[in-house]
Amino acid sequence: MTRTNGCADPVSRRERRAVERGTGRHEPRSRHDPAVERRGGRSRPVAFAAVVVGVLAIGGYLAFGDFFGQRGAASGDMIGVQASMAGFTPKEIRVTAGQTVTLDFWTQDSSGHLDGGVHTMISDQLGIRVELPGADAVSESRVAVTFTAPMTPGDYDIYCDTCCGGRENPTMHGKIVVERG
Repeated sequence: MTRTNGCADPVSRRERRAVERGTGRHEPRSRHDPAVERRGGRSRPVAFAAVVVGVLAIGGYLAFGDFFGQRGAASGDMIGVQASMAGFTPKEIRVTAGQTVTLDFWTQDSSGHLDGGVHTMISDQLGIRVELPGADAVSESRVAVTFTAPMTPGDYDIYCDTCCGGRENPTMHGKIVVERG
């Protein structure tokens, strides 16, 4: 204890400072103390909102990844063709009669969601029959499909026969349009 003017001071200077900082033995600062609210009150909602936005963005990408397009680009003169549960994208491929064509046939669908674990691209008229294995968790699956377009212009049907109803499902069809050279 310290004495000032002959009177006893019941609280030492060290104890007074500890009480002012909220670390003393006396009653701690209130939960609604403005100083406490300034320190953590604003950052918690902001941090929570950032976490929510991050989780929703990742979930949206995983759920709707097909709408964002392929992860790797087709190289050279290849024409990218995606197979998904919604069919082929693009639905129509235009080529010149007699042209050698290479399609970059790819999917992001996992094999667990596909009948037999594959998508197929079949064209009875063009002699195309290709199986495309399902993708893994971190990358798509892709196969190069090369054929020579017929000399006869016209529309040639392609379809997937392994999922979503197969050939009978109208969404699982596309067409190769052969045009005059």
